[in-house]
Amino acid sequence: MQARLGALVGALTRSLAAASPAPRGLPGYGLEHASGTARELLGRLSAHGIFRKYELVLDLGSDLGATGRWLATRLGCTVVATADDAGAAREGRGLTRRAGLTAQVFHVPASPTALPVRDARFTHVWAVESLPRLPDTALADAFRALRPGGHLALQDLVGTSADVPVVPGWRFTTRAARIADIEAVGFVEVAADDVTHASVERSAPVLAARQQLLHRLRAAGDSALSREADVRDALSAALADGRLGVVQLVARRP
Repeated sequence: MQARLGALVGALTRSLAAASPAPRGLPGYGLEHASGTARELLGRLSAHGIFRKYELVLDLGSDLGATGRWLATRLGCTVVATADDAGAAREGRGLTRRAGLTAQVFHVPASPTALPVRDARFTHVWAVESLPRLPDTALADAFRALRPGGHLALQDLVGTSADVPVVPGWRFTTRAARIADIEAVGFVEVAADDVTHASVERSAPVLAARQQLLHRLRAAGDSALSREADVRDALSAALADGRLGVVQLVARRP
């Protein structure tokens, strides 16, 4: 499904870019991002850890690679973005190629529980709203891939009450439980920041693009794409009514 979503995103972004340039750091207008939370939050997340051109970031569960393109554009580092399957990685490469970032962002189809990377290879591991879609063992393999002293940076959608939304393919936990998960695999200096108050996207071009994508998802005549539209609507509704919050967590591998 991610491959078909990527094809739709690519077609729509080409159409939009013909009328006006995409926002800086968002060559895909943020359309790859299911929840629609503000991309400005990534600036907050990147404040933790040093980013230079020689830094190597693992973008875990990135699928179409939006976060990797943001990191490369805004911070100049090199990124390996993992996707659940080869089709998603292929479409992600297409979006990266159109953004002119193929020398910095590399797309790899990989199981998050068996990453095809050497131990202690990366200076940073990022996971932006991907953990609720990944197996419980993903954090342990992220720990293995990160070099000693390296930083883990997560942006997570967390349940805020007993009425946690049920969204197919997503498993939400609480802030406290996520912190415990991070500490359990060996990370230290775990810090959490509730950024729900800053999570609403306010860019008119991005909001308009998301509405166009939802329309195309439902009009495609594809049940998987229609379900993706339902998931996006469910996430937006849960964020709007407070059943989900947004938290950023950072930690270090000792």
